[in-house]
Order: sequence, then structure tokens, then C-alpha cells
Amino acid sequence: MSAGSPVPVAHYFADLRATVAMIFRTWPAASEYASTPRLTAALDAEYTSRVAQAEPLINTSGKKKTSKPYAAPPMDSLATGAVLDIASQLLQAPDPHEARQRLAPLVQHLRDADRALSTYLRRPAWISQPLRAAVKDNWPAGEELAA
Repeated sequence: MSAGSPVPVAHYFADLRATVAMIFRTWPAASEYASTPRLTAALDAEYTSRVAQAEPLINTSGKKKTSKPYAAPPMDSLATGAVLDIASQLLQAPDPHEARQRLAPLVQHLRDADRALSTYLRRPAWISQPLRAAVKDNWPAGEELAA
């Protein structure tokens, strides 16, 4: 299951990768989903490292690629387990509406923090149709989440 719908395993892993990038780029907003304080601390350290990697890219000429450090998988096994735990919690919604509710706060933080990464992660070639539906901008009338 991914975002409330069954998907092939390959699509689930693509959704995990995109969700992991969203978690790192929206940290510390995503910290409320961490299972324990120790896992939160591991992800705090990982996030600090990613910010340090992205900062020098801000003032480079040409395409910035400041999102790249956030999309890379963690090297530390504890951080990997911690971020995959959060990603699986977010993706294991019982239905598409619940998936939208779980993901909406992070999706909004991602759009505010990094519009380019937000758009990139929602490409059809990057994530499954159920996850794309959960994070899309426009839902039919009556299905919008309360602010």
C-alpha cells in the first residue's frame, strides 16, 4: 500500500524515496512523526549535515541543485531507519483521503521551502499515481482538507 492504494513494489520504493526527500527538506516540521526522541536526534543531526551540504550551492552560478543533498539517501544506518519509519507511517494510510491528511502538512512545508523539489518529486516518472493524487494541488470540491 502506498497513499491508501495498492501499488507494485517498485512504485512503493519510489514513493519511499520521494517521501524521504520530503521529510529531510521539511525537517524539523516532520519531527513530530519520529517514533522516539533518539530517532529525532539522529534525524536532527542528519538534517544539520544536509543543510551544510546545501548552503554552498545557494550562491553558485547556473542551476543551483540545492535540493540534491535532501534527496540523497542517508549514509548512517540509524538515520536511515528513522527516516524510513516516518516515510512508511506516512505512506501506510488506509485510504487516499487519510493519505492526503497525513501528507498535507509536509507537502505544504515542502512547497514553501523548495518549490522546485516539490514539483520534481511529483513528476509522473518519479512517484506512483496514488501518491501523486495525495499530494496534488487541486482536489475536487468538498474534498479539500480543513486548514
